Amino acid sequence: MRKTALAFLAVALAVPFAFASADSTGFTSPIAVSSPGGNSTIPQIAVSGNNVYLGWIDNTAGKFGAKISKSTNGGVSFGGEINLGTIGGATDNIRIASSGNIVGAVWQSFLANKSSIAFAKSDDNGTSFTSPVQISNSSRDSAFPQIVIEGTHVYVAWLDRTAGDVTNIFFAKSDDGGATFVQPTAITSHGGNSGIPKIYADGPHVYLLWEDDSGKNFDIFMATSNDSGSTFGQPVNISTNSGNSGAPQMAVSDGDIYVVWMDDSSGHFDILSSSSGDGGKTFATPVNVSRGSQDSGYPQIAASGREVYVVWTETVTDKNYDIYFAGSSDGGRTFGTPVNLSNDPGASGWPQVAYEGNVYVSWVDDSHGLYDVYIDKSSDGGSTFASPINVSNSTGGTWYNQMVATPDSVYLAWLGVGQQNSEIMFARSTTFVPEFGPVAPIVLSLSIVGVILLSRRLN
Repeated sequence: MRKTALAFLAVALAVPFAFASADSTGFTSPIAVSSPGGNSTIPQIAVSGNNVYLGWIDNTAGKFGAKISKSTNGGVSFGGEINLGTIGGATDNIRIASSGNIVGAVWQSFLANKSSIAFAKSDDNGTSFTSPVQISNSSRDSAFPQIVIEGTHVYVAWLDRTAGDVTNIFFAKSDDGGATFVQPTAITSHGGNSGIPKIYADGPHVYLLWEDDSGKNFDIFMATSNDSGSTFGQPVNISTNSGNSGAPQMAVSDGDIYVVWMDDSSGHFDILSSSSGDGGKTFATPVNVSRGSQDSGYPQIAASGREVYVVWTETVTDKNYDIYFAGSSDGGRTFGTPVNLSNDPGASGWPQVAYEGNVYVSWVDDSHGLYDVYIDKSSDGGSTFASPINVSNSTGGTWYNQMVATPDSVYLAWLGVGQQNSEIMFARSTTFVPEFGPVAPIVLSLSIVGVILLSRRLN
């Protein structure tokens, strides 16, 4: 896909700007969850009831390995690190999920000069984990795993580099809580490149979403299963346009499926959205959500009933990127006028959005010279937003921010970079927005080419 200004957001401007600052009353102080002896990266959050799980990659032992830690009191405190072990060499790209007392972790591990998909699970709410097992085919490079757990069903999808040096989507499932997995299934099998899949499960329904260039250009595809992942229907082309589409995300609410992506059919990148009311068999004509004349990209989406919330990064100038929001109250048929949430002179990116009674949007921004984490909230379904709050006020910056919202709490994890190493930081709020205190840098190096071409990552 063509390179745009959105592909790389890495600027450092020491420009003062008036944001509301977080006060300390009613908010937790940041907790360093990882050990200070090594460098940690790629934090992930999963929440199940009062249990909060953090997963990450860490090199304390001299090589990068998979770690996890849990809180049994809603994030007030965390237990010690659990080393998930290894099936080979260095690890990367961890993802975690939880359902009831089951916690699962997948990651990319190098074994016999191949990149493989490893899995470990816990049946006791994350107190202990099984030894990791390989669930991908050892004869091929496999990477970028995604995981979701629905009851006792564990679903994992990833990219395989297959014959002809192309990437295809593979899927494996377990019906016994991760004790055993079926043989991996090829969801795509073509001579093009498929991008990192997204996966969602709702009862017996499993949805896989990705982009690939098996046609003349990159399009957005979805394949669905209605029998808990035993079989999948033919992929449906959602974007079906003349341009390149990529970076898709999805949300599912009340059986309706909502998908957003970035698309350059207009000559610049727009944010497009489509919805399905029949379980992914058919999709509505895509709607232009961003409606701007500048490049927009890397959207995120949340939904509740017929309410749909979309955020993205939009180019203002070659050094200024802002976070925009648009909402729909009619199931994604129409969207309101986009609202600039960050609206500052710096580079804003990496947005996250969640809905739990309120709409929460977080992002990173460098208007004060370093990348900080900001958060905003709407209590009226996105009609109005409060002033953004700088939640990190960092002396070094932040990286890999992740947000999860529940009915009574908002959780945030990030990578804090210190003078000698980096740590996984965590904080929570049970009130308006979390206050996270000083933390750590981010270099927003977002490239859609890097997302969809696995071979560059694996070589």
